[in-house]
Amino acid sequence: MRPVQHPRQIRGLATLVGLSFLCASGAQAQSSPYYIGVAQTVTHESNLLRLRDNQVAPPGRSETDIISSTALVAGVDQSFGRQRLSGSASLRSNRYADNKDFNSAGFGLNLGLSWETIANLSGQVNFGADRTQRADLRDRFGQFIDGGNAEDSQRFGATVRLGLAGPLSLEAGVNWNNLSYESASASYAEYSQRGGSLGLRYRLGGATSVALSLRSGRVDYPNLLISQANPRDTRQSDNIDLNVIWVPSGASRLDATLSQGRTRYDQIAERDFEGASGALAWTWNPGGRLRGNLRLARDTGQNSDLATTAFSQSTDTLRLAADYDVTGKIVASASAQHYRRNLDGADQFTGSVRGTDNGQVFTLGLRWVPLRSLTVGCQASHEKRGRNSNPALNEAYSANIASCYAQFTLQ
Repeated sequence: MRPVQHPRQIRGLATLVGLSFLCASGAQAQSSPYYIGVAQTVTHESNLLRLRDNQVAPPGRSETDIISSTALVAGVDQSFGRQRLSGSASLRSNRYADNKDFNSAGFGLNLGLSWETIANLSGQVNFGADRTQRADLRDRFGQFIDGGNAEDSQRFGATVRLGLAGPLSLEAGVNWNNLSYESASASYAEYSQRGGSLGLRYRLGGATSVALSLRSGRVDYPNLLISQANPRDTRQSDNIDLNVIWVPSGASRLDATLSQGRTRYDQIAERDFEGASGALAWTWNPGGRLRGNLRLARDTGQNSDLATTAFSQSTDTLRLAADYDVTGKIVASASAQHYRRNLDGADQFTGSVRGTDNGQVFTLGLRWVPLRSLTVGCQASHEKRGRNSNPALNEAYSANIASCYAQFTLQ
């Protein structure tokens, strides 16, 4: 069992919160590119462990729970010359009402730098890191993991653009992601991903442009395959991407990418994929009270923006979201997402077992900003995953989540 949060950690967080008020109190009279503050969130989960349909919680576990999360938050949005630095960070203390051994500390960090030189050279650099508690974590046999449920992730990305003749520019990018777990029982799900791209973009006029690029990526799963002399597997993907950004007006933007490529695994070739993928995103912001965006995508394997695995051969996603300004200080939001996954490779991770499933996520939220330094809000969501066409891959479940939060910052 994982130990309960130590009092020393709680006192440390409280000390940091107190210092944040002392350090920022002298600067609250004027706006600053920096902010620091505290946040409190209370969440009710109807299916904390993501129990499958007709499955009961293991002894000593509660299916439902109330989680209290207290956080110290900070951020920056600072321009200097042609450069701009932005970022946010948080330290969290999570307390569970019923499943107390999930009590834990976590953090989040996001940093971004946009830069530009006097010549036609510009780019962005981004870095992020998170530690989160995964109450639903399971081992490779589908059994719950009682302790060490922390998930650690790190990511890095960089893009460089070089202006060539007229509206033509050269673009190059690299990215890296790493996912690991505190528990050795979850090591089969760990991976490290790296990739790069190189292409040309032609500006047709204004913000409208078209680009053609080559993209390559590699994902290493060091402990994926059980009962194999070598448990490591590797996923190599190579694609040709055609991207079009069309801005017909200041209120609308269309971003479309069509990719043709193939994916190959070192072991279990049945999981290989060859064909088309891509994404279509539309953003609408007419300048009134309503704003919306629509995204339709087909992603492969670990590239999906959903929580997929090495065995998610492809994932099709449709997401619609909208914000509405009820008043100048109250914003209502709603979103609906439907996805369909093609899976291959369960059967204790040694053979090919194929199947498909689908799911939906619905979210409603309300945010109120009564003061410049204070934000409060509530959000409710419903998750549901349907039965898989292959019983060996069945992970059907449903969950309802409701949360309310308040954040106070000094800037």
